[in-house]
Amino acid sequence: MTLLWTGNMCVGIKQFDDDHRRLVKYANELWGAIREGEAQGKVSPIEIEIMLHRLMNYARGHCSHEEQLMEKTSFPGLEEHRAEHHRLLAKAEEMAQLYAGSSDLHHAKEIAEFVYNWITQHIHTMDREYSDHLHKHGIF
Repeated sequence: MTLLWTGNMCVGIKQFDDDHRRLVKYANELWGAIREGEAQGKVSPIEIEIMLHRLMNYARGHCSHEEQLMEKTSFPGLEEHRAEHHRLLAKAEEMAQLYAGSSDLHHAKEIAEFVYNWITQHIHTMDREYSDHLHKHGIF
């Protein structure tokens, strides 16, 4: 399950498109480690945890930057967007804690699938909502 960056994932805000590309890259690296582990019959819990930690830290920073810019420009959907970020990050953190130290491929795949769905669905729905608003405020 490799994520491919396509033009329809762009929101038209360079900083956020760059962030989204990086999130896709980290998600693909996580999935690659899982596939490699599958070929060997087990995953490396430490490698998966490191990749997941990197992805989560980057996602937290990205969400914070989005929220700051939406707040600065008085985006009307800020609170809904913030709540969605909080929900997604909390769910990912919960899953990561359940996975911690496990070499179970099922758990690793479950996390990777969640991340895949999170990235694609969130960009295509929630993130599209702020694009026009930020453009009207001169942010590209």
